[in-house]
Amino acid sequence: MLYYNTNIFFIMTDYKKFNKSLIDFKNKNDQLNIFRRNVPTKSEFFFQKLYKSLDSVYGFVSYSNSKKDIEKLLRDKVSLEFKKYYFYNIWLSDMAELSKLFCKFLGDDKISFWVGTRRGCKRYHVDMVPFRLLVTYAGQGTEVLPDCAANRNAFCEGKANEEILIDKSALKFINKWDVAVFRGGKDGILHRTPDSALTSSSSVLMRLDNSFFLKDLIKINNVA
Repeated sequence: MLYYNTNIFFIMTDYKKFNKSLIDFKNKNDQLNIFRRNVPTKSEFFFQKLYKSLDSVYGFVSYSNSKKDIEKLLRDKVSLEFKKYYFYNIWLSDMAELSKLFCKFLGDDKISFWVGTRRGCKRYHVDMVPFRLLVTYAGQGTEVLPDCAANRNAFCEGKANEEILIDKSALKFINKWDVAVFRGGKDGILHRTPDSALTSSSSVLMRLDNSFFLKDLIKINNVA
């Protein structure tokens, strides 16, 4: 079941409403919480410039130093000239505030952070993490397939998207700047990267997970 919170807030104001929506979501059995937000004026110009200089960045972000941690992660990934854009600080502040709220939601002092322009989840899947937060800052948002329009048996059997998708008209796409929190596990909602984001690097996505996600990923990469 999808749970939509209809409150609308502008960037850097009233994050308390979003925090309340997280508390409500955690106490329900919904698969997905989408918190709607307006797209800030002239943000498209900023991100069109960012496409050219940002590939992907990941690391840990702490509750107590969220903005400084993100700034450090982006330090060598974004040029000094680009950082002079007034919107750069607004974007950083938004990612930092959402990171803090997600830390609080998970009850952890840090989270796994990823932001980038390359998105490669072509097949419908569920997130094998307790919860995941996604924000598409530019480009088309994540494609969501409700259970009523999906063949879950085909998914579990590893079949192609064409056999998993039953009703194409039921597909949803998360809007830019909306904050989506997915409940993970085998009963999580099916979703994927939209085709428009698979075929180009003209999107910017932020993904937040619990701290163990990145720790496990680092262990796997070290073994490999």
